[in-house]
Amino acid sequence: MATDRAFLMRLENPVIGIRDQYLTLKQYCPGTVEILDNDKTVQWEGTLQPTPVSREYQVIIRYTLNHPPVCVVKSPDLTILAKDQKIPHIYQNQTDIRGTHLCLYLPVVKQKNKVSEWQSTMFLASTILPWASMWLLYFEFWLSSGKWDGGGVEHYENGGSER
Repeated sequence: MATDRAFLMRLENPVIGIRDQYLTLKQYCPGTVEILDNDKTVQWEGTLQPTPVSREYQVIIRYTLNHPPVCVVKSPDLTILAKDQKIPHIYQNQTDIRGTHLCLYLPVVKQKNKVSEWQSTMFLASTILPWASMWLLYFEFWLSSGKWDGGGVEHYENGGSER
C-alpha cells in the first residue's frame, strides 16, 4: 500500500494548534495574548520597536486556523508618517482592526503555483513577529530615503499582490 506524500509531510511538520501558538506567544513575546472564537483564533497585541532608536509601534497579530495570519499596526498611524506617499507592501485593511495591514510574506499565488512563505506548521512568535519588526525597520528606512529595501512583490492599488 502506497503512502500519500502529503500525509507523510503532515506527520513530519504537524500544524501548530491555537493553544500551542498561544503558549509560545505568552512565553516569548511581551504583550497581551488571548484566544478567541471558540478556541479557533489567537491574538497577540503588543509593542514592537525595531531598533533602540526606533519609535514604538502598537501591533496586533491575529491568527485563525485555516487562514493566513494578519498583522496590523494600530499606532502610530503609518499613513500620517508617510505624508501622503503610497506605503509599499501593505494590504487594503479589510479586518475589524483599525490600522495599517502589513504584507509580511508572499501569500499563496494559485496562478503561478506558489506556496505561501508562511505555513501553519510555523510559530507566529518566530516568524510573523520578527517579520513585522523587520518590515517596520524597512518602513523607517523608506521614510528617510524614499527607497524600499525590504524586497517583496509589488502591490496593485486595490491592495492585492501582483500575481
